[in-house]
Amino acid sequence: MMQERESLEFDIVFIGAGAANLASAIHLQRLLKRHNSRSANTLEPSIALIDKGRYAGAHLLSGAILDPKALDEFFPDYRDQGFPFETTVSKECLWYLTAKRKFPFPFFPEPFSNKGNMLVSLSRIGSWMADQAEKEGLQLFDNTAAVLPSIENGRLAGILTDDKGLDRKGQKKNNFEPGLLLKTKATVIGEGSDGSFFRKVCEHFPNGMQMTPQRYETGVKETWRIPEGRLIAGEVHQMFGYPLSSDLYGGGWLYALSSTLLSLGFITSLDPTSPVCDPHLNLQRFKQHPMLAKILEGGSMIESGARTITSGGAEAMPSLYGPGYLVTGESAGMVNMQRHKGLHLAMKSGILAAETLFESLLHDDFSTDQLKTYSERFNNSWAYDELYAARNYRKAFDHGLYSGLVQAGLQLTFPGLSMAEGFGNRRDEKKRSTSSKEARSAAGREVFTPDGSLTFSKRESLYRSGTMHEENQPCHLLIKPEDIEKICLQQCTVEFANPCLHFCPAEVYEITGDPHLTLTINASNCLHCKTCETVDPYRIITWTPPEGGGGPGYKLS
Repeated sequence: MMQERESLEFDIVFIGAGAANLASAIHLQRLLKRHNSRSANTLEPSIALIDKGRYAGAHLLSGAILDPKALDEFFPDYRDQGFPFETTVSKECLWYLTAKRKFPFPFFPEPFSNKGNMLVSLSRIGSWMADQAEKEGLQLFDNTAAVLPSIENGRLAGILTDDKGLDRKGQKKNNFEPGLLLKTKATVIGEGSDGSFFRKVCEHFPNGMQMTPQRYETGVKETWRIPEGRLIAGEVHQMFGYPLSSDLYGGGWLYALSSTLLSLGFITSLDPTSPVCDPHLNLQRFKQHPMLAKILEGGSMIESGARTITSGGAEAMPSLYGPGYLVTGESAGMVNMQRHKGLHLAMKSGILAAETLFESLLHDDFSTDQLKTYSERFNNSWAYDELYAARNYRKAFDHGLYSGLVQAGLQLTFPGLSMAEGFGNRRDEKKRSTSSKEARSAAGREVFTPDGSLTFSKRESLYRSGTMHEENQPCHLLIKPEDIEKICLQQCTVEFANPCLHFCPAEVYEITGDPHLTLTINASNCLHCKTCETVDPYRIITWTPPEGGGGPGYKLS
C-alpha cells in the first residue's frame, strides 16, 4: 500500500487535538511570531494537527474542573477571547454515601479544594482552542486517524494515516481513498488515555515504555438539564462509598455548570486481575441514591459518554521523548488522581513541548538529545512537582477504602508518603483476583431494569453519545480467531463468566449460544473508551483506530 500513499512533508505534526496538543500548537505559533517580529532570521515551519474525531472536540470527554494555572501562562487574554467556561466553583462538598444516607466529610482537604477553578465542558474547550489554532494559521485535519509510525534510520520520521473506503473484509470499495504518509521532523503524541499510536511507537522504541505499568479507571458521565431552584451554579459535590463495596476504588461527582445544567458521573476502578464490574451500571445505581434522585427528578439526560482515565501517577509515566517524538498530556499519564484533574497538567506539558520545539526549529536540531530537553523542562516545572507529591495517592486504596482514607489523610500531612512507609507497598493480587464461582455470581446478580427517566440502558446512553461509525468497514477491535475459540468462549467463560459483557459501557461484546457459543463484536457501538483493552484479563483485545470520523460526537462533555 505504501506506493499508493500520497506523501506530505511537515516540520512538526501533532497527533490528537486535545488540550495538551492544542495548547502546544498555539504556544509554538506565538513563539514563532514573536521571534519573526524581532529577528531577520525568520522561521516559517510547516505544522499540522490531526485528529480522528469528525470535528474538533468530538472525542473529548472530561468531568471537568479546570485549574486555570497553565491557561494563564500561555493564553493570558483567554477570557477576553471568549474562552467557554461555564462558571467558577462557588461551593464544595465531600460526601460519604451509604445506600440511603449521606455523611459530610468533617473537613475539605486543601489539595482537594477547587477554589478559583472553573467548571467547563472539555469538548467545548477543544472546539474553541481548535478555532484559536486556526486563527494562528495552523492546519487542523479532522477525520484523520494516525494508524502506524514510519521509522527511518532509527527514529520516528512519519505517520501513516487511515485508509478510507474498505469493507468488512478489508476489500476496497468504490470510494476507497488510501491514507497519507505525513513525513515530519518531530511528532507530538497527545492521543489521551491508552493511545494506540503511542503503543505502536513503543514497539519500535521499548525504552520509551514506563517502568511501572500504567493503571486505568473508567469514568462514565452524563449531562443533565434539571428544573430551576435545586442547585446554585458552581456547586461541586464529590462522593465516595455507595454503590461500591469497600474493597473497590471509585467515586462519583456532581457539578452544577449552571442552575439548570449539571455534569455527573462515576469512576470505577477496573483491573485485569479483577475485571468483573460494570461502570455503566455503577453510574445508574449511583443516581438512585436519594440525594441524587431528588436533584434529578423531573430532569432530562441530554448527553452521555465514557472514557478510561490514567491513574498510575508519576511513577507510571513513560519517557516523555524519543527519537523524533515527544509525548504530552494523558498519553504520558499526566493525571493527578488526588485532585482528579489533568487538564492543567496537559496544557502545561504542551507549553513545555512547544518551547522545546521552538528551540529545535531555531537551531535546526531535532536530535534526541535536543528533544530530551522537554523532559528536563517538565521535571523542573510545577506540573512535575504536583504529580510527584501525589504519586502515592491512588496506591493507598489498593487495600480497600478505609485503609486508603487513612493513608490518604497521612499523605495530606506528609506529602508523597509511600506505601512502604505506611501499610506495605505491594498490591494484594490474590485478594483482588476473582474465582470462577465468584465471577459467575457477580455476573449473575447484576439484574437491573432501567426506568428510562432516572436510569438508562447502555443502548439509550450510547444513543446520547452521538456515536457514529461507517458500518461496512473492518472491525477495529482485534481478537485472533483462535483466541476467541480457546480463551473467550472457553477459558474466560469458566474463570470470569465473560466480563466483557459487563465492563463495556456500550454493549460492544455479545455472546450467543444458538446453536453454539459465538462471540459477536458490535464495533459500530464503540465509544472509544478503551476499557476493553485496558482491563481484558488475557490481553487479547487490541483497539485500533476505525475509519477517521467514527466514534462519539460529544458537544457538552
